[in-house]
Amino acid sequence: MKTICVLLILMLSFISVKVFSQNGNERISGDTTDFRNSYQQEILLESRLSEEDDSELFEYLENLRRNPLDLNNVTADELSSIPFLNKITSENIIEYRKKVKSFGSKRELLDIEGITEDVYERIKVYFIVPESKRDVVIDETGNSYNAAKAYKFLSVSSRFRSRFIQDLKPKDGFITGSYVGSPPKIYNQINTGLRLGETKLEINITAEKDAGEKKLTDFVSGYVQIMDYKFIKNAVAGDYSLNFAQGLALSSISSFSKGIDAVTPLKKRGKGIDGHSSADEVRFFRGAAAKLFKGNFSLSLFYSNNNYDATIDTVSETLAGFYYDGYHRTDSEVGRMNSVNEKFFGGRLNFEKPGMTFGLTYWKNKFSKPVIPDTLRSRFDFKGQNAHMTGFDYDFTYGNINFFGEFALSQTNSMSSYNAIHFAVHNIAELILSYRKYPYDFASVHSSSFGEKNNSSNESGFYAGITLRPIKGLLINGYYDQYKFPYRTYFDPVSVSGSDFLSSVEWRAVKGLILNFKYKNEKKELARTVIDEFNRETKRIDERNQLNARSGLIYQITDRLRLRSRFEYVYVDYKNFDGDSKGMLFFSDIRFLPVKGISADIRFIIFDTDNYDSRLYEFENDIKGVMSNTALYGKGSRWYVLLKYKPFASIEFSGKYSETYLDGAKSIGSGNDKISGDITNRISFGVEFYLK
Repeated sequence: MKTICVLLILMLSFISVKVFSQNGNERISGDTTDFRNSYQQEILLESRLSEEDDSELFEYLENLRRNPLDLNNVTADELSSIPFLNKITSENIIEYRKKVKSFGSKRELLDIEGITEDVYERIKVYFIVPESKRDVVIDETGNSYNAAKAYKFLSVSSRFRSRFIQDLKPKDGFITGSYVGSPPKIYNQINTGLRLGETKLEINITAEKDAGEKKLTDFVSGYVQIMDYKFIKNAVAGDYSLNFAQGLALSSISSFSKGIDAVTPLKKRGKGIDGHSSADEVRFFRGAAAKLFKGNFSLSLFYSNNNYDATIDTVSETLAGFYYDGYHRTDSEVGRMNSVNEKFFGGRLNFEKPGMTFGLTYWKNKFSKPVIPDTLRSRFDFKGQNAHMTGFDYDFTYGNINFFGEFALSQTNSMSSYNAIHFAVHNIAELILSYRKYPYDFASVHSSSFGEKNNSSNESGFYAGITLRPIKGLLINGYYDQYKFPYRTYFDPVSVSGSDFLSSVEWRAVKGLILNFKYKNEKKELARTVIDEFNRETKRIDERNQLNARSGLIYQITDRLRLRSRFEYVYVDYKNFDGDSKGMLFFSDIRFLPVKGISADIRFIIFDTDNYDSRLYEFENDIKGVMSNTALYGKGSRWYVLLKYKPFASIEFSGKYSETYLDGAKSIGSGNDKISGDITNRISFGVEFYLK
């Protein structure tokens, strides 16, 4: 810890004496936003070590890209929802607009302190200047449009999205009849918007069936949303999400995970009240919510009456546990579908003025059956039939310093807290320090805040992160996170602790060429089942140490040709008992546009790891709306081809074929998901229709 503090002090000392000349950005006539570059999404999502097709975070980013904010009308509150954009820079954007009256092109953002070339490249996809006739948008198939025309929202605008995903080799669940439905995963969504002046009305319907489920409408979600109508800032009827402050009191969207951006994940991003458009079947509310405002004050009110999947003890008529996967493929999964009801209501009072925000949140709920955790080690989890939460949050800036945080008090009279301070040193560096304390008896029900486990309970930790821009084109990120889980859990019978260190470098060596390097080391105590001296299985606490080293490059050779490669090495060792393992992964891909309207991505991956413990993840491009972060382990190879075709501005087709080969494997997966043989392959199709 002392070493880290010394390094931070040395870095800041270097910054204070560094002679750094600004580029003196001249007003450039316009700029190009290239939707073929999905690198900013990968930076935020690649550290989510799970394979989610229906990530609510991914949908959140997709919605931001699809509905960019008007720089000439955007508010400070709306700016807070943009990743990579901190509070200090957001205030600078508002102040700049007051001085110049209006933006002529979004490239003027580069004239604002805090927005460097790398920040601009990551945020520009989320903004538009409708009055600009010079800004250009290039879609994923190479078609270019004037930005104002590309996003022009007439009185009526509609979008229909459909996708079909299927594993080509049958899983055991289908062969044995355990899965009651058909193999494809099918998704359909209709979204319609109406605009009159500043007022916007949006209607959305989403339907999905997972592989193995019977009905095309196994999950159906919908909402009607109105925004900016008189004193109504936002109102939703139907399915919606709630995301306030740092997520301690109330949040239905997960936090971004720690990653190669050392600063962005530390602050929760969200729109407060928003319609639920993803296919996530758990993290949403069903009812009505509204945000009303007058002057510097706003009041949010919400009510929900929703059902969840759960296991019910038929003897005691109590709830033993919730299920969050949304699967209804087998008789047992169908049997626990919508087996418990939650009635939920509350409100939030918010005061906001330039540079200062305070909020007070309260909610209360009631489950239709009492929750009784089924193990002794879960005795501090939520139990009972009623829960409530009170939260207070703050966010204010002083010069180039931003203070933010939240305190939340649960029905157990236990208080959790998360506090952070963010420094911005001109355009050279950003430093963030945070401390979180989530007591073991903080019975969170609808909380999701920053942390190692992201569940706002039984965790304390200190995080220090820094971003450096010593010279043009060079970006250095680093963080150190030290944490502890004070009370025993189902997996760890005693208190355990850990630490996490990451350093990454991104260098834009020449135009179009990005070189990147990453080093990560994580130490964590955990319980392991080992054989003792009497040849008996027993639980012992061991220290797991994982090292990851990565290097890669992205080379945009021409507008129509991009190359990319990566090599990653992992080594896992245990301090007290056997089980060390290692692995490597290499991939190379090419993206090319043979003609306008068609794009092709081809990637080939080889991997060799000793076991699942040394698995490696690789974030992939996919069809519209699908997040793919694939875990690879064992020895083998994988490849995929992704094609996108946009014959007209109003329609786009996409398709992907992927195949994974495991050397020497007789089967892949386990249980109902087991596939015979050494190859698993999948095909995906997607289509989108637009009416503007």
